[in-house]
Amino acid sequence: MPRNRIAAIDIGTNSIHMIIVEQRGQGYRVIDKEKEMVQLGRGSLEGRPLTEEAIERGVEALRSMAAIAQRWQVQEIVAVATSAIREAPNRRRFIAAAQKAAGIKIRVVSGEEEADYIYRAVRAALDFHGGTALVIDIGGGSLELIVGTADEVYLTASEPLGALRMAQMFELDEAASSDAIDACRAWTRKRLKKTLNRIGAIGFDFAIGTSGTIIALSAIASAGGDAMTSGLRWLSRKRLGELIGELAPLSVDERAQRFAIDTKRAETILAGAIVLHEIMRKLEMDQIRACGAALREGIVEYFLDNLRERPRPQQRGSVRRASVQALADRSGVDRAHAAHVARLALRIFDQTEALHRYRTGERELLEYAVLLHETGMHVSYQSHHKHSYYLISHAGLRGFTADQVAVMANVARYHRKSTPAGEDDNFAQLSSSQQEIVRRLVAIVRVADALDRSRSRAVRDVHVDCEDHRILFRLRLRNSADVELAAAAKRGGYFGKVFERDVDFETSTG
Repeated sequence: MPRNRIAAIDIGTNSIHMIIVEQRGQGYRVIDKEKEMVQLGRGSLEGRPLTEEAIERGVEALRSMAAIAQRWQVQEIVAVATSAIREAPNRRRFIAAAQKAAGIKIRVVSGEEEADYIYRAVRAALDFHGGTALVIDIGGGSLELIVGTADEVYLTASEPLGALRMAQMFELDEAASSDAIDACRAWTRKRLKKTLNRIGAIGFDFAIGTSGTIIALSAIASAGGDAMTSGLRWLSRKRLGELIGELAPLSVDERAQRFAIDTKRAETILAGAIVLHEIMRKLEMDQIRACGAALREGIVEYFLDNLRERPRPQQRGSVRRASVQALADRSGVDRAHAAHVARLALRIFDQTEALHRYRTGERELLEYAVLLHETGMHVSYQSHHKHSYYLISHAGLRGFTADQVAVMANVARYHRKSTPAGEDDNFAQLSSSQQEIVRRLVAIVRVADALDRSRSRAVRDVHVDCEDHRILFRLRLRNSADVELAAAAKRGGYFGKVFERDVDFETSTG
């Protein structure tokens, strides 16, 4: 059997891509590629389940890709799913069907992880020449924005502004009115206002666009006069604006015929062009370079990095955990209390997935935020939540991006006293997606912390029943927990507000 052949599969909202590579020294060569535009997000997204037709299309595509990988005798198939699967309430059904039919295990990644894979791919494909890059990836369901150098990431953001999502939301998948285009522009500006302000403040030297949408737009633009050097296409803001005007009045078939693109791409390309144009306009970008490297190449890079370095299992997590524990030790944190609250918080997180729709990335940040939520106690009890925010923000935690640290620090900041508010500078500096993550994680932490109010671990465990209009926390007690119940009833109000449910608690001993 060939050595170190890997198949990386990107299960996106619009397309499923597979790349098969063979390791060569410290690098690799591509030996096969496969792509199916199955549009898993067609008819779903925004909390709606995947349709039966989409599930069938996706499973059949994965069955075909598994057969191709088998013929190449690959040693490892690494499959990750992004926005459409991440958001779908029936994602477990799709994942189980894919494993049964194709033998492929799928890992659902957070927006943060998705951005990390994309950035790995771009850094490996292009020479940054010591500069700072802005990477833009417009997928079917989500938009990823990353700013960084070849050595360091300064910002990552993921927003629900993918081409298929926006095409469905604003009816841009056919000939589009000026009102629909204006509405799409306004929505994009609103969602990206804080993130683009942060990117502007950080600054960047050049911009790189990945994903099928930007590749297709750059190819059309190059045919219409935009530059192409050394096999790399450039897309100017001026030409992109012209393309929007050319695409808008056309039907899908007319777009496909005129610009020689796939019909399914023709359904979403206008929406993607509008989103990209708004980003370029706000950041005053004259042009963007299109790059063919994308998430699937990032998966390969990540996998091969592990092979090259031969790390112990979960090395990255170990670096992060060691860094968190070191800060907790320096701060004299009550580790028994912190560990118990973290366990309860993770129990609540895991049982309320249908409400918050987050996965492993946010779960990890929740755990570490709870382990550090009392780091400020040794400075001042009265305002220890604010001191915790400062210490976490400035501790130089290893293994985390600046955005991840900001989320953890804000979760710790609001575990008691006031709740997240727009007038607080620390919260206002976050992007809209980060603010929503903080609100939801804070809602969980405040309840979990209340359940150990007396620090006696009186609440042994918690079971959560999620109903249409009500959340019931069933508490398993070791002994009397009157203090915990009173605190939880008070803290539960914010949980109910965030998740728009009535909140109740009941107890049992055992």
